[in-house]
Amino acid sequence: MEKTLHLREKKLFEDYYGLLLKVAFRYAGTYEQAVEMTHYGFIKIFHEAARVKIGPDVQFKGAFSAWVKRIFIRTLVDKITSELNLHTPRPIPEDLWKQSGMRPNLESEAIYIELIKILKGLPVTYRLVFNLHVIDGFSHAEIAKMLGIRVKDSKYNLLEAKNIAIKQRLHR
Repeated sequence: MEKTLHLREKKLFEDYYGLLLKVAFRYAGTYEQAVEMTHYGFIKIFHEAARVKIGPDVQFKGAFSAWVKRIFIRTLVDKITSELNLHTPRPIPEDLWKQSGMRPNLESEAIYIELIKILKGLPVTYRLVFNLHVIDGFSHAEIAKMLGIRVKDSKYNLLEAKNIAIKQRLHR
C-alpha cells in the first residue's frame, strides 16, 4: 500500500512539475523562489490528496488536474502573502521553457515568454491579482478573500497592472 502511494506521488510529481513550475514562476519574484514554491506546493497537494483519500484508480487529467492547479495556486498565494516577497526579479533561465507542459507552438511560446517578462515588471500585489484573475480565472470576490482585501481593491489592482503592462509593452 505504502509503495503504491509513493509511486502515485512520483507519477503526479513527474506529470505536473513542469506545468506547476511555470505557474509558480508567474507568481514568484525569482526562479529560485518558483522552484521552492513548487516543491512546497507539491507537499500541500500530497497532503490534501491523502486527506481526501484519493484512490489508486485516479487518472491525472481533467477534473483532477483542475483540482491540483487550484490547490497549488491557493498555496502559492498563501505563501506569498505570508512572506510578501519583494525580491528583484532576475532573468528567466532559458531551460525553463524546455520543461514539460510548455505551449504547443513557437508563436504561443513567444507570447508566453513576453507575458512572463511583463509580469515580472509588476509590483507583487498587481502581479498576484493579474495572475489570479486574468490567467487563472478567479473572480474578484475570490481574490479579495484570498488576499484579505476589498473587491474594489482587487479591481483597482488589476486595472493598474494592465496600465503598467501596456506602458511596459510600449517601451519595448
